[in-house]
Amino acid sequence: MTAFKDLGLSPAIQQALDELGFVEPSPIQEEAIPELLAGHDVIGQAQTGTGKTAAFGLPLLQYLDPADPEVQAIVLTPTRELCIQVTQALRSYAEHLEVEVVAVFGGAPIRSQQSQLRSGAHVVVATVGRMMDLMSRHSLVLTSARFVVLDEADEMLDLGFIEDVEKILRMCPSGRQTALFSATMPPPIQKLAEGYMYDPTTIRITPKTLTVDAIQQAFIEVPAKDKAEKLVDVLKVEEPEQAIIFTRTKIGASKLEQTLKAKGLDVKALHGDMSQGSRDGVMIAFKDHRVRLLVATDIAARGLDIEHVTHVINYDVPNSSEVYVHRIGRTGRVGRTGRAITFVTPAQREEIGRIERDVKTSIGEWETPEERLEHAPRPRRRRERGEPSERQREREPAAAGDRAEGDDGPDRDRDAGGDRDGKAETVKLFVNRGERSGIDEEDLRWALREGAVLPDEAIHDVRVLHRFSFVEVDPAEAERTVEFLDGTKLKGKEIRLEVARS
Repeated sequence: MTAFKDLGLSPAIQQALDELGFVEPSPIQEEAIPELLAGHDVIGQAQTGTGKTAAFGLPLLQYLDPADPEVQAIVLTPTRELCIQVTQALRSYAEHLEVEVVAVFGGAPIRSQQSQLRSGAHVVVATVGRMMDLMSRHSLVLTSARFVVLDEADEMLDLGFIEDVEKILRMCPSGRQTALFSATMPPPIQKLAEGYMYDPTTIRITPKTLTVDAIQQAFIEVPAKDKAEKLVDVLKVEEPEQAIIFTRTKIGASKLEQTLKAKGLDVKALHGDMSQGSRDGVMIAFKDHRVRLLVATDIAARGLDIEHVTHVINYDVPNSSEVYVHRIGRTGRVGRTGRAITFVTPAQREEIGRIERDVKTSIGEWETPEERLEHAPRPRRRRERGEPSERQREREPAAAGDRAEGDDGPDRDRDAGGDRDGKAETVKLFVNRGERSGIDEEDLRWALREGAVLPDEAIHDVRVLHRFSFVEVDPAEAERTVEFLDGTKLKGKEIRLEVARS
């Protein structure tokens, strides 16, 4: 399997990736980075959540000359939120480079952004409107911008920005390198690519790749008049850490927010009729975990990349399979399992079959967590502290017998991942609870010892973070640990375990 260190990135960029914990590139990164490093134009058809910011950002940073103070690269984004997100990512990748990444967007004082540009910017990440404004004031000159990225191009089309995008491209050098990323490729975007890109390489990440196994999908059939009441019931049963609830219209988002608030739920709406300041306030509150439920329209939620969203709920059926994939990709981040639940009326029931065919996935009927556990039987677990489990009673005599015979030690070491030097390899497991749930290291060690019946020597590391935790155990014990503990409760909270992805 390809690693980032095999892609030809500079030592300074590789050092930043190592510090960020990046090991293996995603499919879009693995395909796009070599093409961009080779100087080719690239069209990447991929949704948010596939890693496209690093796919274009790493080659872009490698291309820069720190000694040249001119603007050498621009990234155009449709929304302020995405502009900020891309800027933060590029700055983290450029930790060990002497380059300046500047964000310019509407809703913020233009004079301070002009000042930043005068101080020097190698990369400018911008919303389309603010870039046009700065160009008209001669505060931003693009004659040296030889690397251009159009991010979320289809949303720029939806928001009516394509003519302005063309004007910006005409102000850049004709010999530039261009990368265009878009979730969909409607005819106007294809025409844009044909007119402003040179022999581009097209990379498509299909919905099958995007709807990874980490996202559990289900649907609920309910009459339209009962949807709001059913949603309240589902939220009570699912207990999401944070959830995004998608509606089709701005009016629908506003009405649903009021309905849920009247039921005493912690909820905010995010839609296009809100002022920029109001949208920013909602976004910050949601990212800071001060709001648990976000009711949003598709366009308002574009660019949202929040790691602790555990549930996506399609309150209104998305109007296409591509939108469905884009929505549910908001969950299942940071090596954790996400849940996607879609509401359909009886008349819309066939829409689920269409999505299943298009995305090549399976969407089952929604069940409560208890029903899901019942339909996926697991080994019996300890019920009360101090009571030895059946597995523990079986295990102790066998272990004693093994030690008495003395002939099983070497094989057991090899099974656990030991090497010739006796150094044990480990498997890292993700736990969906952390300090925020009142769980500490000793609680998890107790669960591993008592619930999963692990000996102390099989538990190598326990790291408790604010919202989730990681534990490292012997490879031979990893699968059984997940079986015994996933879905049980610790300190009254249901915990989910799974093998952490890189």
